[in-house]
Amino acid sequence: MYTKMGFMLMACLAGIVSAGNGFAADTIEVVRASGNVVAKQDDQQQDLPVSSRSILPAKHILVTGSDGRAVVRMGDSGYIVVEKNSRIEVNREKDHAHLLRQITGIIYYAVNIIKGPKQPLEVRTATATIGVRGTRFLVTDLPERKEIGVRKGLVNVASLGEDFEIHKKAQEDEFEAYKREAKEAIAEEKRKFLEYKEKETREFIEYKREFGLGANRMATFDGNRVDERPLSDETLKDMESLEVYGEQWIAEVRD
Repeated sequence: MYTKMGFMLMACLAGIVSAGNGFAADTIEVVRASGNVVAKQDDQQQDLPVSSRSILPAKHILVTGSDGRAVVRMGDSGYIVVEKNSRIEVNREKDHAHLLRQITGIIYYAVNIIKGPKQPLEVRTATATIGVRGTRFLVTDLPERKEIGVRKGLVNVASLGEDFEIHKKAQEDEFEAYKREAKEAIAEEKRKFLEYKEKETREFIEYKREFGLGANRMATFDGNRVDERPLSDETLKDMESLEVYGEQWIAEVRD
């Protein structure tokens, strides 16, 4: 059973293993934590209390309470910012990429560009596996919201079961995105959109086992149905809140 002293010893050992200044490349370090945050392990009956500067085991489940938040450095892969009421399973095996299984909640991922043959970070949800190489994105897994929103870069989303039924570019969503980017008057925007609509009236439906999702786009999930569209105001608000909380460390990400 881990005690506070044992937890501190883990941090010391991590520092000894590292070469030179800083931690080893595979160290999982909590750089900021507030409120109720704990780590659970299968072979331990007692939860590990988590605070800033905690070093976490290679395999654990990180849990934030109703007032909890955390920023975690995932070795040299990048950072995750965990919102309140969230759970994520971390599995770091030697010579393998981090495997993260988001169980529930809202989590922001800021991932370094991966060069060479090194395996990318992999994020798994109840319905999909997300492969990333240098990007920033948000995953929401709540009873009323199941979605992936990309802030920067590109993610690859693969189904864990049957092909996705992908619905793309609903027109009203496109118009809202168009308005946010335009600098002209609303009337002029509407006129231009109507011209665009005459040329581009459609909604695509595709059946794919996997698909790519680019910057400022999001995908919402309802079973195997996927609706791809511009980022919603709600998703942007969640992103910005977690970006502010983890701003100091997200700024270090090479993407």
